[in-house]
Amino acid sequence: MSNAKTISYVLGGGFMKKAPDGSQAFFRAIIGDRKTANVLICCFAMPHDQWQAGYDDDRNKILSVNDGALLSFQNANLDNFVDQVAWADVIVFRGGSIKDLIDRLKKVQDWQDNLIGKTIVGSSAGAYMLSSSYVVTDTTLQLAPGLGLLPIVIVTHYRSTFIHDGDIDKSQAFWDDVDSLMRVHAKGRDVIALKEGDFITLSSTDS
Repeated sequence: MSNAKTISYVLGGGFMKKAPDGSQAFFRAIIGDRKTANVLICCFAMPHDQWQAGYDDDRNKILSVNDGALLSFQNANLDNFVDQVAWADVIVFRGGSIKDLIDRLKKVQDWQDNLIGKTIVGSSAGAYMLSSSYVVTDTTLQLAPGLGLLPIVIVTHYRSTFIHDGDIDKSQAFWDDVDSLMRVHAKGRDVIALKEGDFITLSSTDS
């Protein structure tokens, strides 16, 4: 009999309110079929003075679509993050600055050691952090390393025109280049392109 244990992941493409249902399916997927859950909301990708607002926003959205579940929440902080991760059943990494998110997480030792059986959620920058590589779209087009919890190459906000101020022709050429970059550097890894409002669920197994 296998002793394999699983980590579940929910990855969002950013601006989740753009989903046809206004993000309800995404926030239901975060809890899944759990009847009870401790939920840790991590806003490390945001400016520190916005952490409380980000926490309140996600907490309210999760509660609004998971009426049948008994849920407890904590707002992540750097000083107690390892203990908070151990407490949590679900960990939500909000979007924002991928640099700030990775820099802050690198200051916390061993936080990744206790993820078996949990659901890990990342939207936009949060999804980038979880990947082995992600596409940098705000400077020279290139791949950058995430923290490698998932062996994937990912881009979020896929096919959005906001980078080019709505210029459809420039946007089309840019995203075609993104597609090529990801294919060339996939090296056997799954390539994931998530549009705004879209999400996927994945799992990894530790035998």
